[in-house]
Amino acid sequence: MIKKVPVENLRVGVFLEKIDQSWFATPFLFTKFKVTTEKQIQKLKDYGIQEVYIDTEKGLDVPDSVEAAEVKKEKCDIQYTELPIRKLVADTIIPFNLYIKKDNDYVPYLRQGLPFHSRVQFELESNKIHSVYVDSRYMPLFEKYEKDTRVERELSRKGLAPGFETQEKVERYNNYLNNYMPVDRNVFFPGMETPVSLYKENDTEVSLVLEKGKSIPENEIFSKGAKANSKINLLIHVLENEAYRNFLKELSAGKISGDAEEVAKIRAVVVKENSKLVTKDLLDNPRSGEAVKEAKNAVGDIIQAVLTNPSSFYGLMKINTYDYYTYVHSVNVCTLSIGLAMAMNLDKTQLSDLAVGSLMHDIGKSLVPSHLINKPGKLTDVEFVQVKNHVNFGLEVLKSNTDISKNAIIPLVQHHEKLNGMGYPNKLVGDQVHMYGRISSIVDVYDALTTERSYKKAFKPFEAVSLLGKNKDEFDAEIFRIFVQMLGKQALG
Repeated sequence: MIKKVPVENLRVGVFLEKIDQSWFATPFLFTKFKVTTEKQIQKLKDYGIQEVYIDTEKGLDVPDSVEAAEVKKEKCDIQYTELPIRKLVADTIIPFNLYIKKDNDYVPYLRQGLPFHSRVQFELESNKIHSVYVDSRYMPLFEKYEKDTRVERELSRKGLAPGFETQEKVERYNNYLNNYMPVDRNVFFPGMETPVSLYKENDTEVSLVLEKGKSIPENEIFSKGAKANSKINLLIHVLENEAYRNFLKELSAGKISGDAEEVAKIRAVVVKENSKLVTKDLLDNPRSGEAVKEAKNAVGDIIQAVLTNPSSFYGLMKINTYDYYTYVHSVNVCTLSIGLAMAMNLDKTQLSDLAVGSLMHDIGKSLVPSHLINKPGKLTDVEFVQVKNHVNFGLEVLKSNTDISKNAIIPLVQHHEKLNGMGYPNKLVGDQVHMYGRISSIVDVYDALTTERSYKKAFKPFEAVSLLGKNKDEFDAEIFRIFVQMLGKQALG
């Protein structure tokens, strides 16, 4: 039997059938599951969810007599204090819940313990929301936050971030991003001879891990499974990109051992690694017809890998990098868009156009000064206008390229558009935003939120999804629902 019960009455063993709140604002990627820990119940409470539906045939029953009215009354009795957004510092951790006002009600927006990501700040300001609200009882926490972030606040005014207070540190960071490329450790196996020198990064300082020609050891960097240290960002110098590319070709030619499933996963990783190299080549030479053709071929390889072995695709999406590179972001957006397109049952032509456009959606950033793309700190208004021009720059680069269909350019042109008309560059509204634009806008923001930087904490997938859902007037609700379902399958894979 399906019955509605207050969250206060839940216990381990009940089967959660439906959350009595827009699922956009829930802490879970999927809402039908058996509750196995008290932590799951606490998450529901932390997100302000009052009631849920349970299925008593699939799990335990609970009493439905509770003082729900008293819970609601307590919520109504809360006094809120308004805080101008300028009082908060981008990319700092917020130690109290933030609310926004909608239809004369106070709606949870950002949970305590999460970063006030610069993307969060942009989303609020672009929707003309200039104030947030705090439960007045927690104002002492805000006062402590103000004191604790005094240094960050002063740096933010100067467009800087902690750890990047001097030009020397900023240049070191840019040197690290421009001269080293992140690689996936899963293509290296203990005992093999490394074809390139391998490095790791710590606080933008790069140090040698293993010299070219040396045997791969079995340690926390190269071990598979629980022993691996996933926080280490493994790098190669860009001067060895060609050697790495040849190594990947050898792997894809069949020099991979293991069971069929493991081999399929490694080959999928090889496809993604090669796509990163190809996309970097394209961004380095955006007007090169040959680079465009190679990028299209790479897209075909990603699509084929996904179609051949869908389960490897979910593993592919779990591969993260711990700093921001435009070419890595482009491949991530392409991969996620392919998965979403498949979940939406798009046909082969649609899938191809969307994937090509998604891989090239940020090609215009190649014409924006790299120090702005990589800037470790808040952009000034003038700088932000320059960065936003990447959309029109990209259109200018590709519009005359006969190898790219007009539909494939849509993700590039529309990935920053929003259904409510608050996007850019054309402030499109509702039906003016094409399906490809609706897909790429969701995926682009999601990947930006879940990619960690040296100066910026990332959101976990469910946190990013929850935040995106709270801006549901910006995104297509049905496409977003399918996207969340797809991520839920990834979490289970």
